[in-house]
Amino acid sequence: MKFAEATAVEKVGDGSYAGEVHPNWDIAGITNGGYLIAILARAMGEEAPGRELKSVSARFLNPGFPGPVTMEVETLKEGKGTTTLQGQLFQGGKTLFTAHATYSVPGMGSEIDASFRPAPEVRPPEECPRLVPALDGSMLPPPFTANVDLMMEPESLVMGPAAQGRAPDIKGWFRLLDGELLDPYGLVLATDAFPPAVFTAGFPLGWTPTVDISIYIRDPGPHEIVKAHVHTRHVTNGWLEEDVELWDTAGRLVAQSRQLALLAKG
Repeated sequence: MKFAEATAVEKVGDGSYAGEVHPNWDIAGITNGGYLIAILARAMGEEAPGRELKSVSARFLNPGFPGPVTMEVETLKEGKGTTTLQGQLFQGGKTLFTAHATYSVPGMGSEIDASFRPAPEVRPPEECPRLVPALDGSMLPPPFTANVDLMMEPESLVMGPAAQGRAPDIKGWFRLLDGELLDPYGLVLATDAFPPAVFTAGFPLGWTPTVDISIYIRDPGPHEIVKAHVHTRHVTNGWLEEDVELWDTAGRLVAQSRQLALLAKG
């Protein structure tokens, strides 16, 4: 099943949508947050026809699991250039998360590009092993990796106690399967696809729940493949921030995110 099908939504009323959380998009049995956000973002996009996703932020309240979901979307403001919306995604009588998103008219803004930090140097995709789901019941790699092509530099694959003393830093590549291109919703998924960077610095391997996340789409694409840099600078009282930058093969920033998460307990 292609990603677009796995995140499809159906309008069932005024601002109301239905969708399905499909199996095997999970990490440690809990559905990946980026995948869930992409579903709601698609519903929000239906309320902003002809406009492109520029940013979406979400605050998670409950974990998600395979099964039907419903969504409610409200347009807060529709201007000449941008539309601002808020939405909620529900499952089993619970709100899984709330979100706000901004959609813009294509081409809005100037044609100026400037990056004051260059794209990271990453080994070519053929030198980065692809993650495939663990068959021994281990948490990593998770079932989620069967649905995408997620590749990491060999150095980034060293995790847990063996990585003690390293910086929390992951570099790699991401693309969808079967030639499906990355649109803004695929980029949303990609920003939350890699393992937590703190795993590569000797911190405990375990469920590291995202509390909130903000995602910015710089270039809606479509893109065949993106280069990823995932890193954390600070862990304070078990709380960490994680930054993700996604770049195209020409070295142009196409998406980025920052999330607040809680370190797994050892």
